[in-house]
Amino acid sequence: MTTHYDVPGEHLVNALAKSLKSEDAIQPPEWSEFAKTAVHKEKSPSQADWWYFRTASVMRKVGVNGPIGTERLSRHYSGARDRGGKPNRSENGSRKVLRLIMQQLEVAGFLEKAKKGGRTLTPKGQSMLDNTAFSVKKVLQKEITSLSKY
Repeated sequence: MTTHYDVPGEHLVNALAKSLKSEDAIQPPEWSEFAKTAVHKEKSPSQADWWYFRTASVMRKVGVNGPIGTERLSRHYSGARDRGGKPNRSENGSRKVLRLIMQQLEVAGFLEKAKKGGRTLTPKGQSMLDNTAFSVKKVLQKEITSLSKY
């Protein structure tokens, strides 16, 4: 049985983002086209559908590292902040974006609050991750076999 551990994260997130676009509960807020995703970023994301990719990434990270809350998740999206003449320091990602994404995933039924804090995947969320991973693995295997013919 294929799980989300068996495929590269980049391919899984891309496929998961495409399937999350069809979910009614997951919609980018009005301010998402103007908002920065972290303090250390200078501009907002240039992709028009960045919200779905971040949602897929959060869903995968909860599956791998869960139960996990917004504080620990924001460290996964951290980066170096330019402080002018002073040395750069690490700054966390935006917790507002992560909190809203997790709330939307909860409404969609993919996440649930854990007893000890944070959020974990529901059986529906685990199934969606694993089914997406299975389809990604089939596509990657076809690409590998077509390349090995030459």
